[in-house]
This record gives sequence, C-alpha cells and structure tokens, in this order.
Amino acid sequence: MQPLLDAFSLGGTYALAALGLGLVFGVLKLVNFAHAELITISAYIMVITNDLPLVISFILAAFTATVLAIITELAVYRRLRGTGPAIMLIASFGLSVGLQKSYELIFGALPRSAAVAPWMTGSVEIAGLNVTISSLVTVALTVLILLAMGYLVDFTTLGLQLRAASSDFKTARLLGVRSNRLITSSFAISGLLAAFVGFIIVVENPQVEPMFGLNITILALVGIVIGGISSLRGCALGGFIVGFILSILNTFLGNARVYAYSYLFLAVVIILLVRPGGILSKQNEMERV
Repeated sequence: MQPLLDAFSLGGTYALAALGLGLVFGVLKLVNFAHAELITISAYIMVITNDLPLVISFILAAFTATVLAIITELAVYRRLRGTGPAIMLIASFGLSVGLQKSYELIFGALPRSAAVAPWMTGSVEIAGLNVTISSLVTVALTVLILLAMGYLVDFTTLGLQLRAASSDFKTARLLGVRSNRLITSSFAISGLLAAFVGFIIVVENPQVEPMFGLNITILALVGIVIGGISSLRGCALGGFIVGFILSILNTFLGNARVYAYSYLFLAVVIILLVRPGGILSKQNEMERV
C-alpha cells in the first residue's frame, strides 16, 4: 500500500512540474530550462522562512517564484520573441545556469536545510496499514491543483486563450488574443506551480542547493514528450507516468535501483515507438524533430 501511495505521490509531483513547463511551451513553443530555478528559489524561501507559519512561508515562496517567472519573461524571453527556436532554447539554458550561479552567490554553494512542515513526516494508520502523512497530503494537494487547472483550462476565458494559443498562436492573435498578457499569465501560473512542486520536494528532501530543481525538471521534460507536447493534459499525464514508474522501480528493484533510470528510459523509448507524437497527441500533429 505504501509503495503504491508513494508512486501516486511522486507521479503527481512530476505531473505538476510537467504542467508548468507545458503551459509555457504551449504558448511560446519554448522549453524553459529555467523552470528548475523557480522550483529551487521556492524551496530556498521555504527553508529560510521556516520559523514563520507554514502558510505565510509558502505564500512568500509562491510570490517569489511567480515574480521571478514574470521577470524572466519580461527581461529575457520577450526581448528574444520572434527569433529562432534555437536561440530561445540557448537563452533558456543560459538563464538557467545564470540563476544557478546567482543562487550560489546569494545562498552559498553548500546545501541549506530546515525541517519544513515536520508534521508531514509522521505516519497514520488506515485500515491497519501505516502510511506517511506526506504521501497523503501530496496526493490530495496534487488532485486539487490538477482539478483547479482543469477548470481553468476548460471553463475560463484565460483557459480558452491558452488552448487556442497552444493550437495555433498566430491565428489566436488574429482573433483578438492579447499575446503579451497571455504569455505573462502562463509564466505566472508556471511559477505558482513550481512553488507547489518546491514545497512538496523540500518536505521530503530539506537539503536545498543551487541545482535542487534540475533533476525533476529534466524528467518532467521527458514526461511532456511521452504525454504529448502539444497537449496540457498530455503533459500532466506524461509527468505522472514518469514519476509513477520511477517510484515503483526504486521500490522494487532493491539493490539494483541504480539501474532505475535505465529501465525508465527504456519504457519511454517503447512508448515513443508506439506513439511517436506522445500518448495524447493526434496523428496529424506529429512532427519529426
């Protein structure tokens, strides 16, 4: 029961990370490597403000990550808009490295740690089984956020614009979608989602260092590819699949868990051989890169 719950918990965390990346990609067609640094800064803020009430600490972390996401869009990506995708990709990678080095200067290269939400590290008994509180909270939080994002995408004007821009950004602009406002909104939402991911991770791993969010971001990108890079639901589904598979492998491989990533990417290759465009992609949207 506990390994299965852990798998759903980790899968949900990766789904949130992939969704934040997918929002930006859907509008700008940009793989935002700097999303990892949004996760990292939110974790740093929660560690630094650990003495404050948890709600206030998280609000500060979410505010910081959201503002940083908006600043990166205004200062870097907006100025490069209209250039080739390769230039945007290199700029994204350079911004990620630059923020990592900035974190080293501000917070130091050594890990900083604090017990964030220590009450989540305990366990409760359900139907005779002991399950960790962190797993239950993570699953519940992930479900609520995904439901809220589903409502945003399906039943709000902003969601309609996001779906239209993801499908055909140029046509959406011709039909009246305000591109600057939409792009800024997508970055702001991605920053908020990054803060939730940072909170979930820092509870389990309170050792925060400048490359704290890099690993989950790279694997979330893998999830986006296998889920369907042109679909927000596909991004979330792909991220969930990657996290779920990785958690199950780490649990049941025992001493061979060092090969977990090998088996994970083997599963990814098999999925892409069957659905090259992603699980939720349409055949006419497939593109050879």
